[in-house]
Amino acid sequence: MTTRTKRSTDDLHALDIRKIARAGLLKPGGTFTWQWTRRGAVVASIGGIVDTANAVTLHYRTRRHGDDWQDKRYQVIVDWTACNYGGKRPWWLCPCCGKRVAVLWGGSTYACRHCQQINYESTRTAESSKPFERADKVRRRLGWCAGVANPAGDKPKGMHWKTYGRLLSKINSHSIAAMQSTDDLVDRLTGRLRGIEGRLNATR
Repeated sequence: MTTRTKRSTDDLHALDIRKIARAGLLKPGGTFTWQWTRRGAVVASIGGIVDTANAVTLHYRTRRHGDDWQDKRYQVIVDWTACNYGGKRPWWLCPCCGKRVAVLWGGSTYACRHCQQINYESTRTAESSKPFERADKVRRRLGWCAGVANPAGDKPKGMHWKTYGRLLSKINSHSIAAMQSTDDLVDRLTGRLRGIEGRLNATR
């Protein structure tokens, strides 16, 4: 049985209605094209037709794993709320669940983070760094240099051997967990690179 790892926000394109509004692109009757770039090159784009102040029709092309391109076109409701200091703020209503959100994440369909089942990359990074932080906390208590790769120091003067042994055990367990989290991160990055390589090969 395989366990599916949730995608992160770095895996999908973010369509942020706040940025679109700041660019003056939410005027009824207007159209816009929103692009995502990487190293100066356009990697994805989406078109929008502002039907009314409360509705935008999105249109774009998508494909998965080398399949044929598919044209997508559907309307997304825009909700407005009053700001504390005047003016109004726009929100998307997720086309899948109706939740009010500032950002829709683009897969085959643009939807909220919950419906796309994704995590923030910073959240995953923060989780993977916790074992390192715990190990460093114990190392500082012992007066050692931070960093699980650094050599062990001496027992602090006046510290009981029982306490010293307990702290060494903690450092050992935290260091093992830190190395495991590093392995998990490398596995995720390797999987992402393989996916990119597969898509590149499919276009050749």
